[in-house]
This record gives sequence, C-alpha cells and structure tokens, in this order.
Amino acid sequence: MQNISYKVFCFIFFGTIFNFSVISQELYDDPYQWKIPGGKYVDPVSFFSLHGYVNALYAGPSEQWMEGYFNGIGVPGQMNIPITNVSSFTQDAALWIGSELTDDISVVIELHLHNTGTGHHREFEGTSDPVNVRADVGLVVTEANLRLKLIENYLAVSAGTFWSVFGIQNKDWLSAQNLFSMMPLASGAYLTHYNERGLRLDGYVNKGDWGLNYVFSVGNGNKLWDFEGYSHIDLNENKAINSRVSVFPGFGEQLNFGVSYGKGLIFEQSLVAYPAAGLYDSEFEAWGIDVTGNYKGFALRSYLISSTETYTSDQDKTELDHTGFMAELSYDIDTKGKFGVQTIRPKFRFDTLDKSEFVTPESDVYRTLSAGVNIEIKQNVVLSVDYNWLEEKYNVLDNNRMVARISANF
Repeated sequence: MQNISYKVFCFIFFGTIFNFSVISQELYDDPYQWKIPGGKYVDPVSFFSLHGYVNALYAGPSEQWMEGYFNGIGVPGQMNIPITNVSSFTQDAALWIGSELTDDISVVIELHLHNTGTGHHREFEGTSDPVNVRADVGLVVTEANLRLKLIENYLAVSAGTFWSVFGIQNKDWLSAQNLFSMMPLASGAYLTHYNERGLRLDGYVNKGDWGLNYVFSVGNGNKLWDFEGYSHIDLNENKAINSRVSVFPGFGEQLNFGVSYGKGLIFEQSLVAYPAAGLYDSEFEAWGIDVTGNYKGFALRSYLISSTETYTSDQDKTELDHTGFMAELSYDIDTKGKFGVQTIRPKFRFDTLDKSEFVTPESDVYRTLSAGVNIEIKQNVVLSVDYNWLEEKYNVLDNNRMVARISANF
C-alpha cells in the first residue's frame, strides 16, 4: 500500500512539475478555436496539468439580501455571495485536471469546491434558527469528458459532462476569472448553471484576421429550469440541443460576435398516472447573441438572451417569457509596477432581467448597476472591489451590496 501511495504521489508531483514547464505554450491550437468557459485553466498540450483558483471574499451588509426572489434566480443564484444580510466572509475554489493522451485525444475534469449554500434565501425555510443551517463543503463536477479530434481544425467530438455550449454566460459561474463577483441576473433568462451530459461537436476556420468557430451539443437536458434539475440520467426520450456559432470579422481576436440557439423538453408528466392539477409537461426554447471586444486597453463583454418556457397540460398551455441583457466595460491602466501593482482596471456593468414566474407574484423586472476596480497585485493575483445597486420593479428591496474579493490563479 505504501508503495502504491508513493507511486501516485510521484505521478502527481512530477506531472505537475512537467505541466509548469510547458505552461507558456498555447492553451488551444488556434486563437479562433471555441473554448470551454474555464478554457484559461486548461493546458491540453501537456501529459498532465493541474490548474485552478482560490477566492477569498468579503461582502458588506445588505439589509434585505435574504428577502424577495432576486438572489436565488436560477438557483444556485448568487452562490459566491454570503447568504446573510450582515457583513460576512466566504470562499470558493476550483480545480482543472487535464491530460493529452495522444496528439488527437485529451481529457479534462473540472471540480468546484463550494459550501452547500446555494445563494437562495429559501434554503432557510423550515428552520426556526438560521444559525442551525449547516454549510458543508461540497464537490461539484462541471466538466468530465474525453475529446477526440476527427478532422483537424474542422471537427472534434467530446463525450461526457460539460457546461452547456449556449452563449457565453456560463463563464460567469467561474468567479475568479470574472470582472465582478456578482452573477449577472441576465443569465437567469437561460437555464442557469447548466451542465450537460452527452456529446459535443466543435470546429473552427482561420483565415488570417478572419475566423469562425462553431459548437453543437446533444444531451439529456435538465429536468428543471435551474441547477436543481441536473440529473445523471435522461428522464424522457427527448434530447436537448444547444449550439453557438461565432465570427471574428476581420479584426483578429479583437472582436467576436456569437449567435446561440437551444431547445429541449425539461420534464414531462404522464397525465394518466399523474392527473393532479399543477403537473405539466415543460419545454424551453432560447436564442442568444453575444459580443466581446478589446481595443487599446478597453474591453467590452455583452450578451442578450431571449427564452420561453412552455407548460402544457390536457387543459391549458402557459408560456413564460424571459429576457436578459448584460454589458460590462473595463479599461486597463498599466502602472509599470508603480504603487506595488501591475495593472489597475476600472470597471462598469449594466445588467437587467425581465423574468416571468409560474407563480405570478414572483415575476419581476430586475436591474443592476455595478462599478468598481480590479487591481492586479502580481501576475495571477487580483483584488476586486465593486458596489452593486440593485433595483426591482415590483418587489422593491433595499439590497445594494459592496463586495471585495482576492483571487489567486495557478
């Protein structure tokens, strides 16, 4: 047993050392290639790689943070923000394990270490004293797949578990690489924290300053609109499809436009076996557009999502429409090492969501304005400070909040 443990230790240790020796290589074959949300942490050119991040976060007091419905939109909602109205500290961490088995075959595993707290105030329901709610550390697998290159550049297939390929909003769940600490509410216009199990196809074309990539997936789909609907099996014969096509229109990597489409049956009930009122078949359809760009220190990232949930029974049909829009802008100031920092990045975000709910009083229109600054202290160590002004159209709350975060990437 000791001999086996020693061999495992040597494999991980020397594999990690080997990974750091090649980390300067390109993470992907081509700048126009489609990348997973955590692509910056994946190094498929090494036999073994281990990357990740650690976050330490502080949130100031917010008088009505645990009230209303905004902070649990899409569950897990604002999972990186402490689930309390008072000031509090919290943390999260993630790991990416990758390996290139051959020139054409690679694997990746993405793990997130989180408290069981979902960010949703309703987890306190049924508990007389919120202090008694435990926050155990949980491990969530968001990517675990094998990728095989079939036609160089033009076609690769992945099988296993992966983030939904729809749009670019899933990147926002990886807190350390994000401009702001809060999740954009706009992401709630699509199935949130959607990790698919199935097949994924992707490819790209490089024509100098012009480029194009595509990604398409077919999988089990979710059994609910949010993270709680994730299942290890398919509950019906209807498979969910998601896709995105993006174009680099002549400015190299400085400008990228994307268009996405998704459709699937969320859940279905046998109206014969379950004739009770309130049990419906449910399906979704979603469209999205996104744009990212950078020019002389300025960086823009934005997306628009429009979706419809359709609930059908033998008696009626209900459609819930959702629209989300987010845009964030930043500017890099190179301090050249002055003041003991490398880069100062002022930032601004506008975020809005028009969300319909099956229970009508819970429907609302949300708007968030966020502003702050990110300071790169050392390479891969960033201090982020921002203030978030939140506004609800119907269920008005006093829930503005300041958040500070320090992130270390490795």
